[in-house]
Amino acid sequence: MTMETVAVLNQKGGVGKTTDTINLGGALAEYGRRTLLVDLDPQGNLTSALGVDRLSGELTLTTAMLNGCTAEDARALVHQHSDGLYVIPSSLDMFSLPRKLHSERAAHERLRRVLRHLDDAFDVCLIDCRPGLDVDTDAALYAAGSIVIPVDVDEFSIEALSLLLGQMQTLADELEHPAPTVRGLIINRVILPLSAINSAVMEQLKGAGVPALAEVPIRSILAEARNQRLTITQYAPKSDVARLFRDLAKASGLVA
Repeated sequence: MTMETVAVLNQKGGVGKTTDTINLGGALAEYGRRTLLVDLDPQGNLTSALGVDRLSGELTLTTAMLNGCTAEDARALVHQHSDGLYVIPSSLDMFSLPRKLHSERAAHERLRRVLRHLDDAFDVCLIDCRPGLDVDTDAALYAAGSIVIPVDVDEFSIEALSLLLGQMQTLADELEHPAPTVRGLIINRVILPLSAINSAVMEQLKGAGVPALAEVPIRSILAEARNQRLTITQYAPKSDVARLFRDLAKASGLVA
């Protein structure tokens, strides 16, 4: 079985990418999908939130991408969080990754080369990308068969979405490689009732031609789960937010 690789990406910061990656991954693992989370953000928030140590030394995801790696090296990057849920952690040398990739040939292929060693080990791979559009996020888009786009109810999210979709098509044209399929939006930080301005933004997001997979409300329980280094389905399995992420796993098409 070939692993389904999904980039979780938006160049706009603060939209909930890491929270979505963790909790969608947790729901997928609960459904029995062997799930790998890749922390491609040098800030390492996903790594910290799941209580995993940052990688250091001679073997990190950064060195694997820059220097190449064996299947054994790729497996050594992976750390288990819980049943069915695994992580490739971030590392401090990832701060220099975009700059170093710019001087490499076929830089866009580097992440894909690492992940292909893990194809048979996992069912789903979710790549938590940093906010930005650069050669490292291009590598994530090239490695991914599909993308999920977290957004928030903010007027700048509409512009960011347009820029991201444009970048995806530009990259596909330049590399003569199919653009990843857009599975849909995860609309985060929803406060009900919506104000008039937010209602207008929500309408524009839903009218952007990209399916809205879920609307995630602001809930303190998400922060509580994170503080306990757990996914929401582990921390509060009967909560409305846990049910929401289970529904999201199905809506995304990653669960049969």
